[in-house]
Amino acid sequence: MTVSLPRTAPGGWLVLTAAVLAAIALFQPTGAGAADRPVGYRLGAGDLLQITVVGEADLTGKFRVGPDGAISYPLVGSLAAADRTVADLAQDLAARLAERAPTRSPPLVEVAEYAPVFAAGDFERPGQYAFRPGMVALELVAVAGGLRRPRLATDSLMLQVIAAEQEVADQRLARVAARVHRARIAAEIARGPFAPDAATLGDPFVPAADLTAIIDNEKALFEVRKTVLAGQQAALRSQGANFDQEIAALRRSIALHEDEIGLLQQEVNTAQGLVEKGLAPLPRLLASKRQLSATRRDALDLDSYLARARQNKLQIEQKIQELSDQQAKDNAGALLDLDLNLARIERKLRAATAALTETGSRLAVGPAQIPEPSFRIARVVGEAHVDLPADEFTRLEPRDILRVDRPEPTPAPARESRAPPAGAIAGR
Repeated sequence: MTVSLPRTAPGGWLVLTAAVLAAIALFQPTGAGAADRPVGYRLGAGDLLQITVVGEADLTGKFRVGPDGAISYPLVGSLAAADRTVADLAQDLAARLAERAPTRSPPLVEVAEYAPVFAAGDFERPGQYAFRPGMVALELVAVAGGLRRPRLATDSLMLQVIAAEQEVADQRLARVAARVHRARIAAEIARGPFAPDAATLGDPFVPAADLTAIIDNEKALFEVRKTVLAGQQAALRSQGANFDQEIAALRRSIALHEDEIGLLQQEVNTAQGLVEKGLAPLPRLLASKRQLSATRRDALDLDSYLARARQNKLQIEQKIQELSDQQAKDNAGALLDLDLNLARIERKLRAATAALTETGSRLAVGPAQIPEPSFRIARVVGEAHVDLPADEFTRLEPRDILRVDRPEPTPAPARESRAPPAGAIAGR
C-alpha cells in the first residue's frame, strides 16, 4: 500500500518525521517475549533491551537498564527507561534521534531479556532465576528444585533407633566373641582340649554364621599356640638330651681316669721302693710321678666339664618350665582382662537396650501432618517493595521475590512402636 504525504512548509519536515516515527514505534513488534509480555509491562532495572536501527550499526545493540532506571544510548546519552512501556520508550527514543541525527527508519525496541525473579524461603535451591513471560509461581518452584522437604521430628528418632539397634547388635557380637575367647584361654590354662559348646557360648540374636566363624578362629589360634609351645619345648628337650649324652660320656671318662690314676699310683709306689733299694734310677720315679700328676689334672678338668654339663641341663629344664609358666601367667592376666571386658560389654548392652527401648517408645507416632505452604510476593512498585498474597498460579513479574514458607509439621496420633521389648534385646 502506498501512502502519500502532504507537502509542508520548509522546516515542517522535522515535526512530520518525528510524528511518523512515533506512530510507527507504537505498532512495532518487540521480538523476544512480545506475544507473551504482560500487558502494559513497564521496564525496570535489570531488563536487557535490544534496540535496532536498520542501516545504523552504531545505534544497534543491547542495552541494560541500570540500577538508576536508565540506559546509556549513543547520541542520546542517559535515557530514562524504568516504569515505562516499550512503546513509550521507542517513541521517546525516535523523537530524540530525530532531533540529533534523523535516520532512515525508526528504532525498534524490544526486551531481549527480562530482569530475573528470586526464590526465597523453603526452596531446595533458593536464589536468582531467569524470568519467562507468563511465568507463574509454580514454575519458579519447579526450576528452584521444588519445596524443601520438612524435617520431621521422627527423622532424627529413626536415625537414633537405627544407631541403637546397631549398637545392641555390636555389643551382642562382642559378648559372644569374648565368651569364646575366654573358653579358649581356660582350656590353655587347664592344658586340656578346646571343645567350645556353641549352645552355651552363643546368642540367639547373633547369626549362626558369625558364631561359627568366631569359634573356628579361636580353635585355629588354640592349635597354633599349642603347636608353637610344643615345638619350643621339643627343641629344648632335644638340647637336654644332648647334655645327657655329654654327661654320660664325661662320667665314663672320669671312671677311666680314676682307674688310670690307680695304676699310675701303683707304678709310682713300686718305683719308689726300687729307688730306695738302689735297684732303679731316680729319673724313672720322677717320670711316673709327672704322669700321675697330669692324669689327676685331666680328671679335675673332666669333673669341671661334668659340672658345666649338669648346669646346662638344669637350665634347659628351667626354660621348659618357664615356657609353660609364662603361658599360664599370660593366660591368667588375659582371663582377668576378659572378665572385666565382659562386665563392660554387659553394661554397655544394657545401656544400649534401654536407649533403644526409650527411643522406640518416642517413635511410636504416626506420620506427621505436613501443612500446606504459604506464598507471598515482594514486588517493586515505584521505589518500594509491596508485599502481595499469592498462590501456585499467580503470575510473576520481573524482579519479583517469591517467598514460600511452610510451618513446622504437627505430630499425628500415636501408633504401635517398632522397637522390640527390652527383654528380647537384653537376652542372655
